[in-house]
Amino acid sequence: MIRALEMCGSVSAAAVALQVSQSALSHRMREAERLLGTPLYTRKNKKLIATPAGSRVQFAARRVLTELERAEHDVAHMSGGVTTTVRLGLETYAPHHWLPELFKKLSIKFPHISLEIVADVGLDPESALRQKIIDIGVLSGRSPAKDFNAMYLGEDPLLALMASAHPLTHQACILPEMFADYPYVAYHTNPEQGREYDLVFRRHHVLPSNVISAGVTEAVLTFVSESDGLTILSAWTALSLGPKYGLVTRTIGDGKLTTQWHLAGLHQVANAEAILDVMQMIKNIARFND
Repeated sequence: MIRALEMCGSVSAAAVALQVSQSALSHRMREAERLLGTPLYTRKNKKLIATPAGSRVQFAARRVLTELERAEHDVAHMSGGVTTTVRLGLETYAPHHWLPELFKKLSIKFPHISLEIVADVGLDPESALRQKIIDIGVLSGRSPAKDFNAMYLGEDPLLALMASAHPLTHQACILPEMFADYPYVAYHTNPEQGREYDLVFRRHHVLPSNVISAGVTEAVLTFVSESDGLTILSAWTALSLGPKYGLVTRTIGDGKLTTQWHLAGLHQVANAEAILDVMQMIKNIARFND
């Protein structure tokens, strides 16, 4: 009920979603407020607004229902021979072209393991690991925290990407100061250690003329392909996705700007052995620039 009210924004719409009458839902709301001893909602301009207590209950409802859905999914898999579920989260910068091979080989070698790709953790997979939303994270930049199992995947050069008609395509390489003259398209505007802000902009005391936050990889690449904007990706991602958008890649400076890729996994959990098996398989499959 709490989740439906949050998603629908009104008692009438939530009643329809829950397939109950509006009066029945209103009664359940009043009963919940009576049991908790505090109002959960107020009304403003015919809209239902959560009180601070209501917001806290909404947060709990999201967490509880998510875990129940996972439990149902895991149990359903167990009836088909799957005994362990491992959840994988990829950093926003990571490519996905190696995932089909991973699923195929995993089903052959470890049929008892079910692998799930968890969305919406790309900006901070380490936090998702700590909250146990995922079991394994693919990370770039700085090394994972020491309380995770970590595997080093390798070092990857950073490349500049631009549209084929961009004024800088005639350059054999892009110097850091050249970014100052063009919009820079990124996932978000938060500076990160071990990424382009740290390695290119701050190190060379230069900032782009304008920074555009596009949110997801596809939006970044689409925007760059249709504008005079630039972006920076690791070669692992740039060479697998750039050609699909008609983008040109160039080295940056002397070509020695690189980022590190790691796997980080939980270890003090019931499925620790399966996590290690999946991590080792990822390390064998997720080859750079194949």
